[in-house]
Amino acid sequence: MDLIEIIMNRRSIRKYKNNRVEEEKILILLKSAMYAPSAVNCQPWHFIVIDDRMIMKKIMEIHTSSRMLETASHVIVVCGDEKLHHGPGYWIADCGAATQNILLAAEALGLGSCWVGSYPRENRMTAFKELFGLPDNVQVFALVAIGYPDQIKGKPERFKPERIYRNRWNNPY
Repeated sequence: MDLIEIIMNRRSIRKYKNNRVEEEKILILLKSAMYAPSAVNCQPWHFIVIDDRMIMKKIMEIHTSSRMLETASHVIVVCGDEKLHHGPGYWIADCGAATQNILLAAEALGLGSCWVGSYPRENRMTAFKELFGLPDNVQVFALVAIGYPDQIKGKPERFKPERIYRNRWNNPY
């Protein structure tokens, strides 16, 4: 698959086969995340790889929209470090880029993935900080469910040319 196909075909997968994702593939996902762009190349991210079913159950109790973890092989927790970022708020965009790289790398490897948001929900961020034992300067940005997909999703049409402008607002492209 070429990159454009990977981008266009990627979907949020919420049902996974009962197959464990190989550690080599998890490391490729993490390496891909760390090659994301970041402001002034500060790379303010940390990652927690979870494969413990009890921890996944606790995550599902905290975040009610994370039921896909019942069948996921792994969860990658994407964290932003406020001591490493370029300035206030930059860690958010940087972690978003790292998360997107995980999603695209998963698609390229034949894996399914689903972005499960934490930021900016303070209640989730606080509960996850406690669950994972994070220091004060580290925030949970997102969780990414990973596994071998047990569902096939079609490609919807998402291109909306009416949302593209040339040179200024309301000047159609």
